[in-house]
Amino acid sequence: MRHIEKPDFSTGEGGWINPEFLPCTLREELLLHLAKSPLTAEQRQALIEFANDIGQMVMDGELLPVQVQRAQIERIARDAHRLLSSLNALSVPAHQALQAHTDYLAYGTTPPVALNDAVKAAIKQPNGSLLSFAWDWVDALEKSSNYAVQQFTPDTTSKPLLMRARGYVSMLAERVHAMTGVYPPKDAASWFAGFVGRLGEHLDLPVGPRVVASGIDALR
Repeated sequence: MRHIEKPDFSTGEGGWINPEFLPCTLREELLLHLAKSPLTAEQRQALIEFANDIGQMVMDGELLPVQVQRAQIERIARDAHRLLSSLNALSVPAHQALQAHTDYLAYGTTPPVALNDAVKAAIKQPNGSLLSFAWDWVDALEKSSNYAVQQFTPDTTSKPLLMRARGYVSMLAERVHAMTGVYPPKDAASWFAGFVGRLGEHLDLPVGPRVVASGIDALR
């Protein structure tokens, strides 16, 4: 069976961030919106810097139809469940044989198959077991995938561009919560709606009243 190379699962945090992604003129407009907020001057600047950095991440990458995204994640959940079923069906002799060969790969000085160093370190822990660790991670993958699937809704906010806009709003609202301890108001006439709405205009994201409200509601 052909070995599958591990893909890049990073989300781009290590990429270069342009500190001037949001131009000075826009920042001045954003400060006017934030003047109506309860944020301190330092917090206002911090929120704009966060919007600058996260905005680049939000706008990076391709847009896929929600049906394609959901189908891909559903397949992960199904395959994870099948793997858990296979692990659960292991006979005692098969379990012991697999465990013995795994230990050799972890402890052997010149094993014929190279395991990841982090995996070998985990196996070498007291009561370490590849099968036990694999169960926990695959179980978490199944649960996380099923949860992610449930977040896809059939309404208009499931469209890729709207999902991107709502995600941006959610991250900005979460940042406000982290700084102040409370979530920003979701009213269409509020300072936060004006702030994220202007960002949406600049980034060509549909940040309207419904997206603002749903973006904040998703955090609660």
